[in-house]
Amino acid sequence: MSKLKPVCYVGMSLHPRAREALAARFDIIEDEAELGRASAALVYTVPERWVSDKAAQGLHFIGCHATEPGSRRWIYDCGFVLILAKSLWRTVAEHTLALMMAATRNIARADEAIRCGQWRNHHDLKVRFSGLDFQGKTVGIWGMGKIGAELCDMLRGFRMCILYNDIARRPDEWEASMGATYAPLLDMLAQSDYLCVLLPLNDETTGLMGAEEFATMKRGCVLVNTARAGIIDEGAFRTALTDGTVGAAALDVFWNEGAPQPDYLTSAENVVLSPHLGGSTYECDMVLVNGISMRG
Repeated sequence: MSKLKPVCYVGMSLHPRAREALAARFDIIEDEAELGRASAALVYTVPERWVSDKAAQGLHFIGCHATEPGSRRWIYDCGFVLILAKSLWRTVAEHTLALMMAATRNIARADEAIRCGQWRNHHDLKVRFSGLDFQGKTVGIWGMGKIGAELCDMLRGFRMCILYNDIARRPDEWEASMGATYAPLLDMLAQSDYLCVLLPLNDETTGLMGAEEFATMKRGCVLVNTARAGIIDEGAFRTALTDGTVGAAALDVFWNEGAPQPDYLTSAENVVLSPHLGGSTYECDMVLVNGISMRG
């Protein structure tokens, strides 16, 4: 008689090969109403409602990208095993870098134009999609947490001038080793050729980048957001994009995710869009799948 597989609730996207690896060890369910059947769960973050949900009490292993303090206490109080994908920080930093370069070199629009048969001669698309050099520019990292630090490490190879701003300044030794300089927010905005938004979204950061901040921004700056859309006031962003304050934008997060996006984003040739792909790689997903599988 074959042994029944344990059940794993999956509340996040998984790379197809990572899903296959998980399915080899677990029966996968995706309906949260069936959570009581599961001994393991894979989610981006642990929902706060699980703390008071009796169905969640049957879990033994939880794999996730991040947890809030309240959810983490509940996990430990219940004696569950928590598996975190710490490689996520590097993965998101890589996607941030990819978006920076895609926006600078017009990769997405050039690809689309060729696929649509718009390449009529040797020069027309080269003129239309000519970009800018990446090396040697000034980049502002707004939020020097774990992802910001990984991005900073990557950017050193491009000999960029790296400025950063956060709620707390890093030690002098860290700044010296990473080649990063702390700057007051408005100074960083005024100097940056690129601005990478990597702050967490909370009560203090919601709408933190508004009209005043955009008015201070260096004209033509490339804005990259792989954190959360709500950090930026959408109306102020739209104005800055339209009037040329923002020279190009690369967004992995949106004010209304999962829905058709507004025309001012989808029709703009200076905007690169990706559907919240920052943490979506085979390797990153397999950290969670392997962690669950070894214990389940």
